[in-house]
Amino acid sequence: MNASEFKKLSTKFLAPRLREKGWKGSGFNFYRTTENNIIQILGIQGSWYGGLVCCETAIHFDFIPDLAGKTDPSKVSYASCLVRQRLSPKGEGDYHWTFRDNEDDNIKSLNQIFEALEKFGEKFYQDFNNFPTPFDRIKPNDFLTSKRVVLLDKYYVYSEFNFIWLLKEINLKINRPEIAKEFSEIGIDKASTYYNKLIDETKSKKQKELTKVFLDNLTNQLKIE
Repeated sequence: MNASEFKKLSTKFLAPRLREKGWKGSGFNFYRTTENNIIQILGIQGSWYGGLVCCETAIHFDFIPDLAGKTDPSKVSYASCLVRQRLSPKGEGDYHWTFRDNEDDNIKSLNQIFEALEKFGEKFYQDFNNFPTPFDRIKPNDFLTSKRVVLLDKYYVYSEFNFIWLLKEINLKINRPEIAKEFSEIGIDKASTYYNKLIDETKSKKQKELTKVFLDNLTNQLKIE
């Protein structure tokens, strides 16, 4: 059994069960839209080393592109989402399902994935049922302390700069432009401080230029048009 074969089994055995719960998709990529701007994402990822897969629950938002620039929910991958959590039959931890030679054993793994989603994954999605809560509870000044900002005290958002950008966009969406402006200014200041220091410490001229381009793009992203 390899990832391609397991993907086919997912389409045949997992996808129909997910569709009964309102999910769309097949293979290793599924999504479910909601009425409160949240797009729920479920992804299955094969290991670089082969022989096993892991699963991720994630959320995206229907008013912004994902990190890959995609807006079509069917094209959004969990890997391009800022808010996500690994799915495990134990409820937490880095869990992988190992491919088996026997097809029935692999179908059992798919059933375990579905059961883990029902038992633990749904709790993750439910944490965002009342959007814009919990995002509207985060203040710009929270990013001015040495303590890392953690969503609901349990979800770590990849990249502080992307987190600030997300909060800027959310506050614009919920008609809080002044708070969005504060996030924008703090994000630009923090990005400038961090990357200009990096540029000063870099010896390679080419790497300096690449970092400058990255900083310019990040600054434009954090700006309010």
